[in-house]
Amino acid sequence: MKANQRSRFRVFLHHSYWLWNVLGLVAILFMPAPVPMIVAGLLLVTAFVYGWQTWLGYRESTLNTGNAKPEFFSTSSTQLLQQVFSDLPNRVYWRDKELRFVGANPGFLRDFGLSSMHELHGLTDADLPLLAQNPELRERDQQTLELQMAACNQEMRIQLNGNADTAGPSLDNTRWVEHSSVPLYDEYGEITGILGSYYDISTIKRAAEEMSLARETAEQARAAAEAANLAKSDFLANMSHEIRTPINAIVGMANLALKTQLTDKQKRYIKVIDSSSQALLGVINDILDFSKIEANKLTIERIPFDLDEVLGTLADMFAYKAYDKGLEFIINLPANIPTMLIGDPLRLQQVLINLVSNAIKFTDDGEINVSCTLLDRNNDKVWLRIEVKDTGIGMTAEQSAKLFQAFTQADTSTTRKYGGTGLGLTISRRLVKLMQGDMGVSSSANQGSNFFIELVMPLQESQDQSHHQLLMGQLNGVRVLAVDDNTSTREMLKETLRSYSMDAYTCHSAEQALEVLKQAAAEQQPFQLMLIDWRLPGMDGLKLVERIKQKFPAEQQPKMILATGYYAEELAEKARQVGTDDFITKPYTTATLARVMTGVMFGHRKQIHEETPASMLPEALQGAPLLVVEDNEINQHVAREMLTGHGFNVSIAENGEVAVAMVQEHQYALVLMDIQMPVMDGYQAAEQIRQFYSYQQLPILAMTANAMSGDAERSLAAGMQGHIPKPIDEALLLSQIAKWAIPGPYDKSQTAAEKVSEKNESRRYPQIRGINLEQALSRINHNVELYIKLLDHLVKSYRGSAVTVSEFISRGQHDDARRYFHSLKGAAANLGLLALADKAAHLEQAVVERDVGSIADQISGLEGLLDHAEQAAQDLRSLAADAQTQE
Repeated sequence: MKANQRSRFRVFLHHSYWLWNVLGLVAILFMPAPVPMIVAGLLLVTAFVYGWQTWLGYRESTLNTGNAKPEFFSTSSTQLLQQVFSDLPNRVYWRDKELRFVGANPGFLRDFGLSSMHELHGLTDADLPLLAQNPELRERDQQTLELQMAACNQEMRIQLNGNADTAGPSLDNTRWVEHSSVPLYDEYGEITGILGSYYDISTIKRAAEEMSLARETAEQARAAAEAANLAKSDFLANMSHEIRTPINAIVGMANLALKTQLTDKQKRYIKVIDSSSQALLGVINDILDFSKIEANKLTIERIPFDLDEVLGTLADMFAYKAYDKGLEFIINLPANIPTMLIGDPLRLQQVLINLVSNAIKFTDDGEINVSCTLLDRNNDKVWLRIEVKDTGIGMTAEQSAKLFQAFTQADTSTTRKYGGTGLGLTISRRLVKLMQGDMGVSSSANQGSNFFIELVMPLQESQDQSHHQLLMGQLNGVRVLAVDDNTSTREMLKETLRSYSMDAYTCHSAEQALEVLKQAAAEQQPFQLMLIDWRLPGMDGLKLVERIKQKFPAEQQPKMILATGYYAEELAEKARQVGTDDFITKPYTTATLARVMTGVMFGHRKQIHEETPASMLPEALQGAPLLVVEDNEINQHVAREMLTGHGFNVSIAENGEVAVAMVQEHQYALVLMDIQMPVMDGYQAAEQIRQFYSYQQLPILAMTANAMSGDAERSLAAGMQGHIPKPIDEALLLSQIAKWAIPGPYDKSQTAAEKVSEKNESRRYPQIRGINLEQALSRINHNVELYIKLLDHLVKSYRGSAVTVSEFISRGQHDDARRYFHSLKGAAANLGLLALADKAAHLEQAVVERDVGSIADQISGLEGLLDHAEQAAQDLRSLAADAQTQE
């Protein structure tokens, strides 16, 4: 039985109980037996049920009112309830089943302009103007009535009377309210109407809207600020490029002019032009890097590099500047620090260049010390601290605190002695942050500064220590005496030399060194090797060498290496004349120091370098036919010259399609396959060749200028057996050929032996920054005439690169543009044009990323590097002409 049916039964039973009793009494008095007994029993049951229902009602009433005071049930309680109901801040009303208004509290009446209940009772919303303007109120009540379910806390907007007593200030008569409505039931459980209420939330709503508007306004302001900042950075980048392009031309032409015949006055003028242009170019580069960082366009690479090479480049760049100011320049890389790391060597070098440049600029006397410390290491990575200390002017605590802010310098006065943009350290710190490291400084006024960077760098999987172990084995136990007047240099030398297990001693002057040599000779323990600084107080290094040659017999004379702050041809010649065994430039780096000492002590460094490639080749590979698949003409010449010089019979295919045809017509011992070529690339060619020949029948080695991770795996997947990176390392190439090529016998009717024998001649090439002539010419058996021809061809082929690449990009031929720079990268690397190859690599990456702005920014530098290559060719021509004249 449903609840409303039970309620109706109870009400019926309650109101009809007296009727049942009267009927029962009549039946008992006037009806024959046994009816009276039956009626009496029914009356008894009815009395029992009625009593039970009455008790339940009483119990429920007791439970609901047990906590109420007696006064609550008095006659005054009705007035109390009416007063509470009237004074409620909520507006309350109720309707009947036809949604006609039955009643409301005074607040509701005031909201709709009514003065008494008589104006509302029995009316509908349509009968009242203000309520007719708020149809949503009736709709909500109608929904509650139909669903027979309460609807609570629903927001809605209503229009009220202009004189309504509403909370809070208002500009109009519209209010936001939170409305609730519940059904009303009668004693039978039937719905008899709706009880509705609402309260004003306009103030809360308005505050929420104002907060939302404020948040939206702040977001728009932030977006506008970011857009303005991005526009500023883009403008700086574009303007930097526009300014840098003509400056590059000025610098390039000034360098070329300085190499011509000039009067002293002209040379002085052009040097001023060159130095001023370089200074302005440095400012522009700082602005450009800063704008890239601000625009989040600067990325950090993760490539293998050698930390020793980075520090070696630093030594080459600043040795003369430090020497020119009379400063001692020290680089300390302990032997316990692994140097084969993974990171961004270019950006790391940029940071160190900035720190060393500042150290030299702000130091007038004393030393610059670049030191590396191993903080921690595990199997995968190392924690390094690199410090740049100077003995310069230093800074106060206040100056140090604001040092890393953009466009800020320690001395901001208009008469400041030192120039600069104030961006260098800001850029350096942000670069270090991008490398997941930290940068800081400790300094005191007039006590120098100590800048440091701390980095976590992954280790390369292959930490080749064979060369280091070889040097340690050769130098083990050698008695060496280092003579240097600088305390920091002496400590660094002692630490480095003893790391090679050498018996190392140091002296601070030439006079002390002579005494130590005399004592060692008297004890029958003469020194085997000496490192002598040229600029010693009192007796200099050259005089010390002469004195040793004069005072000590030949068997007691050590091998002597003279060291100076920069390379000077005339000093080197003087050193040879007085009997010095070798010459080394400061600052010392561990790799250079070890090579020079080993060469002086054992005199077979060149012999090893010259004999190793030939010894790698077994007799069965002499005259072996090799197929070189290469689309770049310069690389073709380099490969042919290098391989024919070792007795190979070389054929050339200009693309993969030609190579597939050639391997079906001729038998080859090995195929050297370039990867990126027109018509058909190396991967496709290798896959097609594998359809005809197995790995044993025809080995294929990949050659590529890309050092990207995954290249080797992709080459193997395409059917190749090995991967040789460009620029081609001769020793690596020959070892791979010896490992994979099919042994002969082959026809040995080659003239390669004659070419190899020519290597024993001593050669000396110009030292040009960014160009490794010795390495490049060794690839083509020191054929200077061919090298000059290849340089001229490269310069001619890549002049006007900006126009060519812009045409590619405008036509949407991005792959052709990428291949253009890839080809330049490989050719330049094989010719030893290291700076040009690096620039081409960055341009190739920019094309891959579709970064047109970066392409436009960097491509202007190609012309200057091509001028550099052209000048190198001219220098070699002059050198060759002088050699012929002397003959």
